[in-house]
Amino acid sequence: MKKLIFLFLLSPLYILAQADDAKSSEEKQESKVIIEECISGNCKNGKGTMQYQTGVYEGYWKSGLREGEGKYTWTNGDIYEGQWMQDKRHGLGVYVWHDGSKYKGNYSYGIRSGYGLYYYTNGTLYEGTWQNNLKHGIANFYNKESVNIGGKYINNEYVSGTGINQDSYKFKPAQ
Repeated sequence: MKKLIFLFLLSPLYILAQADDAKSSEEKQESKVIIEECISGNCKNGKGTMQYQTGVYEGYWKSGLREGEGKYTWTNGDIYEGQWMQDKRHGLGVYVWHDGSKYKGNYSYGIRSGYGLYYYTNGTLYEGTWQNNLKHGIANFYNKESVNIGGKYINNEYVSGTGINQDSYKFKPAQ
């Protein structure tokens, strides 16, 4: 009898646990749903606009892939405008984050690579080379009021440089 009462008392917990498992699997399944719909133009070969679950792409297509000049606007407000190749950011482009920070430079198959400028929201600017989305190589780092010339970065870390600070620097890149 005690076992029967014990099982009776635990059964609501078991049912709740099953309900939570069902909800979890439902959420996982929902996250796998991908919305892709060509809303205008030619999204196979030509110029068209595609609606995705994460945003909207407007630009050129080749064999159903983003190819050439295009703009992707994410639902959170981030924007990339520039070159695409085989459905990835590739070539020159500008990525603006919803917080106002901005990257202008080279991409290689979706990754910041090569020369680029990164504008921080506080007015600081990094001008230099990138590798695997990280600051890597020779660079200039411009603070709002001064500049550190000739620095070297390895995997996003400043490692060495001249450390020359100046009140103004005529050759600072424009926004």
